[in-house]
Amino acid sequence: MNQSIAIVLLTYNRLELLKEVLAALKAQTLRPREIIVVNNSSTDGSGDWLATQSGITVITQPNVGSSGGQYTGIRAAYDSGCNWIWTMDDDVVPEPDCLGKLMENIGPQNVHAPLRYNPDGTPFLNDTISFNLTNPFKSIWNDILSEKDLRKEYIDAVGITFEGPLFHRRLVEKIGLPEKKFFIYGDDTDYFIRAEKAGFKIRIVTRARSNRKLPYVDPNKDFSWKHYYIIRNIIAIDVLNASVAVRFVRPFGYFVKWLARCRNLSDIKTTAKAFIDGYFYKSEN
Repeated sequence: MNQSIAIVLLTYNRLELLKEVLAALKAQTLRPREIIVVNNSSTDGSGDWLATQSGITVITQPNVGSSGGQYTGIRAAYDSGCNWIWTMDDDVVPEPDCLGKLMENIGPQNVHAPLRYNPDGTPFLNDTISFNLTNPFKSIWNDILSEKDLRKEYIDAVGITFEGPLFHRRLVEKIGLPEKKFFIYGDDTDYFIRAEKAGFKIRIVTRARSNRKLPYVDPNKDFSWKHYYIIRNIIAIDVLNASVAVRFVRPFGYFVKWLARCRNLSDIKTTAKAFIDGYFYKSEN
């Protein structure tokens, strides 16, 4: 089987981190056929620096968020004819043998993701083992990655991120591309829920390591411009993927929860718009 691999690296205004990540990708012991860098119109000199680099394909587009970047990159990787696609963000640095470890024991129906580590060297326990898509009165998050799971060679999971998953082009053929309209937050959750529903087995490979360069910031902590997308997209994930009961009930729970956190009229308007746009969300896939 032809093991041709395309790496998709998304970047936006993180030039110094971009340099480190790209160097790590070029240093992989298992060499990819192609490295595709999607630049969401960075304004920090990333575009000029990328123009000086050899051995990469650069796609520059307007800033359409992480979801739009992954959409473009995965589409380009698929169109390149490569069999395998490895998606990457610009703040995670894979170990030199990471890609090689991910390729071990993988098949076209598998998605393999590395175990990510925090900047302090501790495992980043933020992936979701399973989602609740049937009970409208419970949280969507059934089970989160824990220390006990790390004893396994492979951890079955669904809620992984676009910080290192490797998958066959067959996945794109079956489920299409990420929801580019999501902009930020939840595009990876939606994508891999769809992958599991289509029969793909998603696994975290604990011996494949990737290092996060930035500390985790809880996106739900402080109300900001991001919360329109956070609220809309978590509701859209239910609308697109969950049971009928969940689709009609749980979004109202999110709405009430976020209304309680609003500090002013602007926050209330943002929450209401996000609820409406999420509840009536239409996929382009």
